[in-house]
Amino acid sequence: MLPVLFAAFLRIAAADPAADLSRAADPTLPEAARMEAFNRLVSAGTNDLRALRAAAADASGDSRRRWVAIRALGKVGGTGPRDTLLQLLNDPQPAVRAAAAQALGDLGDRTVHTALVPALQDPAVIVRAAAAEALGKVGDANAVPALAAAFTARDGWYRGSSLWVRRHYVVALGQIGDRSAIPTLRSALDDADTAVQAAAVGAFEALAGFDYRQGRSLAEQKDAWRRWAGAQGG
Repeated sequence: MLPVLFAAFLRIAAADPAADLSRAADPTLPEAARMEAFNRLVSAGTNDLRALRAAAADASGDSRRRWVAIRALGKVGGTGPRDTLLQLLNDPQPAVRAAAAQALGDLGDRTVHTALVPALQDPAVIVRAAAAEALGKVGDANAVPALAAAFTARDGWYRGSSLWVRRHYVVALGQIGDRSAIPTLRSALDDADTAVQAAAVGAFEALAGFDYRQGRSLAEQKDAWRRWAGAQGG
């Protein structure tokens, strides 16, 4: 055990957050190399958050580096990262707001749902999608009404076409797993967007804990879930 702990100590002591941040944000490097650098950032951040928080909040910094620093904060966890990430939900850059929302989801802290719900109305679609994804991870049933409202909102459509973000709302409702979402998921089965219909089937499976896939077409599965939803009062 001692050799393992000593090796871990040496890795942290030898870590260079600035260099690792650059490596993790370098799109020319192989994914394995970027992930190795990212994991070192997370390990170093558990002992000293200063470098990550500074890079995440640096409005003049490279957007890729900021994104990496923000996501690393979400993996570190704790109140320090949470406070920084909550502030970054108001950043002028949509990509930064989206990264902050995703990182808040990684924290697994249900108290952040009140900050994520307003992000469902963000002008940027990528932020709305990230907020939905995060709310699904957080799993607080209090977010169900906001996700249901976002699913039916007019800003989920553009020139008569359903935007991809609407699928994220449906998936999040399934991940939360609260039966108050059944009426919304039931309506999603008949949505004009076939991708939303498929997402609704997956959401029902996540919520109910079983599926109707074996020997059934998608249309038959949807019929089965309609019957199930009706039996639940939805």
